[in-house]
Parts: sequence; structure tokens; C-alpha cells
Amino acid sequence: MLLVYLWSAGLFIAALVAQPDTGDDRVVLAMDLALALGIALLGAGWLLYDRKEGHLLTIFGWQAFGIYWILEVPNYINLHPGDPTNVILYAPALALFTVFSVYEYRAFKGGPSRRSLKFIAGLTFIGAGVYFLFAKVSWFGTGLIWATAAQTSWVYNLFGGQTSLGLPSYDAINNEILVPILGTGISIILACTAIEAIVIFLGAFIAVEPRPEPWKGYKKVSPTIKRYMRMSGRERRARALVYTIVPIWVLNIVRNVAIIWLVQDNIVSFDVAHGYAGKGFSFLVLLALAIIVFDLVPEIYDDLLDIYRLGRPERGKEGEKKEGEKKALEAGPDELPYPPPDQFPLANASPPGKDAPKGDKKAETGAGEKKEVESGTRKTQVDAKSEKEDKKGEKKASGPTG
Repeated sequence: MLLVYLWSAGLFIAALVAQPDTGDDRVVLAMDLALALGIALLGAGWLLYDRKEGHLLTIFGWQAFGIYWILEVPNYINLHPGDPTNVILYAPALALFTVFSVYEYRAFKGGPSRRSLKFIAGLTFIGAGVYFLFAKVSWFGTGLIWATAAQTSWVYNLFGGQTSLGLPSYDAINNEILVPILGTGISIILACTAIEAIVIFLGAFIAVEPRPEPWKGYKKVSPTIKRYMRMSGRERRARALVYTIVPIWVLNIVRNVAIIWLVQDNIVSFDVAHGYAGKGFSFLVLLALAIIVFDLVPEIYDDLLDIYRLGRPERGKEGEKKEGEKKALEAGPDELPYPPPDQFPLANASPPGKDAPKGDKKAETGAGEKKEVESGTRKTQVDAKSEKEDKKGEKKASGPTG
């Protein structure tokens, strides 16, 4: 794993030092090629995951996709120096994708194949494929941005605002399409449409593989989950799609209106309203929706939890053995794992420091009582015989006197 992090850190530092000019056509072409190649290879690997070649395709797909995001970091720092949120998310991307590649390589060499890695490859292929369709094809992106701006302006006007829409335009400096909301000084761009959250949930619901009894390990099952148990896997995924996509779209319009209100009434600056209040609200919304989704489609939670565990240090058999011995030494006498009684020399013996089982106690008591009875019977017989012999002796001694 050390080589994984060294490779990722080295490439990240090289990208920061080189400061590639994203305005250069060659850099743009290289980034677009890495992006397209990464998405295509991940998709092919996801579809062929049950075959050996599928693991190899996903390895190259993760690396190409990670290189694209590494090159995006210096570009985003230059465009948005006051907003570190996306930089924090972009920076470790290649390291994470390389960890995935390591496990895929092990599966390619004959090791175990993880269902969670197939899930995350499919999610990335679908989510990134749909997102970049809007981000790279201006016709799709412009339509989505205009629809979001129109609804934001309409809702804001319901509360007394007086706004209208301007014509879509292209911002060459930030390399993005925007639709201004006249009367506010604020424009709507692709990031204001909630398309990122929508495609993540969309990709998850399509890529996840339903299981027959995903709630089997639950200790308590609520009435809501009992209703979910009667649904098929396809129905559960369709419901989850409705439960998430519609609220995300509606609440995103509410977020946009709130940002305009905060800025127009001079309550806070645009950077605070958008960068902190807006993103904090979005995070809480996604957290609440994730809780609903995990109940309805718990397979997603299981796969994400397995991915989280990939980064943990691995222990070999020797490490596990030493760890078990250490726990045994630290445990008290009542916590030591003794073998069952039938493995001891005496059938009814109990392990040291342990009480005999109730059944064994009864057996011992019964055996003791039986011995006492037998001993008492023998003693009675001996006493009776002795008494009989004494009487015979007395009779002989006091015989007829002649």
C-alpha cells in the first residue's frame, strides 16, 4: 500500500509544480482523453466484471480517471482560490482510485472478487457519464441551466422579488455556461443545478445488485422496513429513485432562492451564502436522503461500508494468531475460551475456574446418592449377618445342662 500512496502523492505534487495551463488546447485535449478513456474503461470493466479481463479494464479505467482529477486540482485552485471544498475532494482522488486498482489486480491474479468494487465502478461509469454529458456538451448543459434559473427566478418572485432571465452566455475565464438572473447580480451555472447529487444516486440505484434478504442481520425491523421486504429489488430501486431525485431538485431550487435572498438583503456576502450556508444545507439534505436510501436499499450501505474497510491495514495469519494470544492473556479467568467438558480426561470434570453444567451436577448428585444407598444396603446386610451369628453363638453357649 505504501507504493500506492507514493505514486499518488508524487503525481499530485508533479501536477501542482507543473501548473498545467488548462487554456492550452493540448492540456485540454489530454484531460478530455483521460476522462473519456477512464469512463469507457470503467464501463467495460463493470459490464465484464465476472470475467478476468473485467478487472484489468477497471484498473486502467481508475488510473485514467484519477489522472483527470489530479489535473483539475491546480485549475480549480486558480479559478476559485477562496473555495477549498472541491480541492479537498479532488486531491485524494487518485490515491483512492489506486487503492481500488490494487484490489482489482489481486482479483485479476486469481484472488477474491469484491462485489463492492463492481458497484463503485458501475456507479462511477453511470454517474460520471451522465454528468459529463451535461458538462461537456453545451446543448445539454445550457438547457439544464436555463430550466434551473427559470424556476429559481419564478419562486423568488413569488415572495415579492422582481427578477427576470437573461440570455445564456459563455464565461471564457471560468470555462462555463451561465444564465444571469437579472435584478440580482447572480448567475446560475451547472454547479447550481444539483446535477452532481442526482447522478450519484442515479448511478448507485442502477449499479447496485439486490440481494434476496438484505435485512437479515438487522436486530430490529421497523414497520416501514417490513413493507420494503414485500417489494422486489427492482421496485425498491425505482422507489428510491423517486424518493431522492425529486426532493433533490426541489430543495436545490429552495437553496438557490435562499442564497439570492441572503445576498440581496445584505445579510451575508455571496461567498458565505454560497460557499458555506448553501453547501452546508446541501450536505444535510443528502445525509437525510442517504438514511432513507440505506433503509430501502441496504445493499448500497453494505457496499459502501466494504469500500471504507479497504484502506485498513491487513493482518496475516500470524498477526491474527498473536492478536488472539494477546487477548487471551489479557482476559480474566472467566473469559478464557475453554474446550467443552467432553474433551477433559474425566467425563464430568469441569474446566478450571468454571462451574460444572447443571446437567453434570445432577448426574454427580444422582451418582452420589446411588453410592450412598448401595453402601447403606451393604452395611445393613453385614450388620444383620453379624447379629445372626452372635445369636447362634449365644444359643450354643447356653445349651442343655444335662
